[in-house]
Amino acid sequence: MSDGSTQQRHKDQVAFAAAALCAIAGVLIWMLWVLPIARSVGEAAPTPVGDSMTVELAAGESAGLWGSGHSVIFGTVDCSVVSPDGDPVTQHGPPALTWDDTVWWMNPRPGFEQFAQFTAADAGAHKVSCVDSLDTYGGEYLVAGDTFGTGSIGLGRTGSNDFAVGTLLAFGAVVCPLFAVLVVIVIPLRRLRDRRRARR
Repeated sequence: MSDGSTQQRHKDQVAFAAAALCAIAGVLIWMLWVLPIARSVGEAAPTPVGDSMTVELAAGESAGLWGSGHSVIFGTVDCSVVSPDGDPVTQHGPPALTWDDTVWWMNPRPGFEQFAQFTAADAGAHKVSCVDSLDTYGGEYLVAGDTFGTGSIGLGRTGSNDFAVGTLLAFGAVVCPLFAVLVVIVIPLRRLRDRRRARR
């Protein structure tokens, strides 16, 4: 066996190992992130913009604010979250890449998208109120699973490039399975082509 063939076989083994890891990562992302969030959105009850709702959360639990309608599309929806103690809860906006950019087709409520996220500091009933800041547009909102995630992970050679957890999950949910499938298809096809060339 030539050195070139040995090197190529080693590259293929590395590629298959990477594909296996990607397949495992993809399955975990779908089982622990995509499907549970889709289920939570489907089970949540929408509330008209302008009305309030109450949601029970555990301490440290993150929740997503999802909405649909012109108020959300135009960015005029203004929401407030109040803790069981009456303190306002800080909200956070979306990262650069989100669920709606990659796995929007898994949303059981077409038209709804997550526009904010908050984390409960204390367990108990949290009051959520959303209004249209212009008092012009309507829509609906609901509280369901959070796709944004909390914190970020540093990547790159020095780890100085921070990516939000939600961005990495949204990216991995699509890219990991696709990469695994392509490797399993492309490498055998390339080997078949090489064998045919060798017979000539």
